[in-house]
Amino acid sequence: MELDAAARLALAEDIKTKIDAYCVKSYADGHRSHLGASLIGHECPRYLWYVFRWAKAEKFDARMLRLFNRGHREEARFIEWLRGIGWEVRNGPEDDMDVGLPPNNGGEQYRVSAVMGHFGGSLDGMARPTELLHAIEDDADAFLLEFKTSGTGAGFTASRENGARRAKPKHWAQMCVYGALRKLKYAIYFIINKNDDDFHCEVVELDWNYGNELVGKAHSIIMSQEPPARLAQTPAFHVCKYCHFQGVCFRDEPMERNCRTCVHATPVEGAHWYCGKYFNTIPKDFLKTGCDVWEQIA
Repeated sequence: MELDAAARLALAEDIKTKIDAYCVKSYADGHRSHLGASLIGHECPRYLWYVFRWAKAEKFDARMLRLFNRGHREEARFIEWLRGIGWEVRNGPEDDMDVGLPPNNGGEQYRVSAVMGHFGGSLDGMARPTELLHAIEDDADAFLLEFKTSGTGAGFTASRENGARRAKPKHWAQMCVYGALRKLKYAIYFIINKNDDDFHCEVVELDWNYGNELVGKAHSIIMSQEPPARLAQTPAFHVCKYCHFQGVCFRDEPMERNCRTCVHATPVEGAHWYCGKYFNTIPKDFLKTGCDVWEQIA
């Protein structure tokens, strides 16, 4: 087979186009069924309400989806490194066996949930030192593991200089929720620089009171039948300026048509939704489409 320059260029472009399409198909997961603990630290409750109610799906191109996926793939490296220095690491129920770690509630990763199953998230893992850090009073207890990635810019540098609590308040909030719900006192927070493979490691003491406050915040958002107050009264406000929901929030852009944006739908126990129009639980595979009597909630 002989390929001239034009044919080689065309083949390369074809490969890239098809890989982009594959990434969009494979990595885009649409709306989450629950309000995630990774988001609960967001400063705008109205934003979180729109996310939970599936007001408008956020679509990402293939490059962004690959970036998100890279973050997931880094977890295996962190786990390898911890095990390599003698730590006992468990990142899912199948790892537990008889190692003395807290019980789990099933799934590929350790899960936490609250607010009738409508709020929660997946832990990156739990670990404990075997021969290290014996100076820690509770060294037999498990440590929460939280793995993040960042570029060379302000995200990584700020985390190293100021710590997760100040530099990454959403990450801090997420860890505190997990700590409160799993009764874990400490977290080991890793953030890796995707540009040069440098990483920052921090052992943080978790604030269960703050975690429980955030669970209460989630409850308020999930159970509300109308959007919370805006964070600001102008779309020019720095948080609102580039918000995905700016059109819905400020310009009366219609929400997506689905059961969760319908005035008749209410979240109920078991992560289910109840229809007040037909007096029945809504089948999960029907939530995305809605019905002919759909009426926008707000």
